[in-house]
Amino acid sequence: MKFQKRRSVIEATQWFAPGDHPAVEERNGAWSVATPEGWHTVQVGDWIITSSEGEVFCMSDALFVDRYEPLVER
Repeated sequence: MKFQKRRSVIEATQWFAPGDHPAVEERNGAWSVATPEGWHTVQVGDWIITSSEGEVFCMSDALFVDRYEPLVER
């Protein structure tokens, strides 16, 4: 599903379990994703975001819902 934020379009997948997104890996006993700032722990319900530049980020559900809305494709 695509979402938008201030004219930028991202790909996002809500993560619930291993296999939901290929960027999420088990690391030191926790599920994590490699971001430009380093490894970030992923919690159930977090969103894994891929920017238009291909960078991967993790965001809590509450923050994601506050910042993004589904993209209406025409």
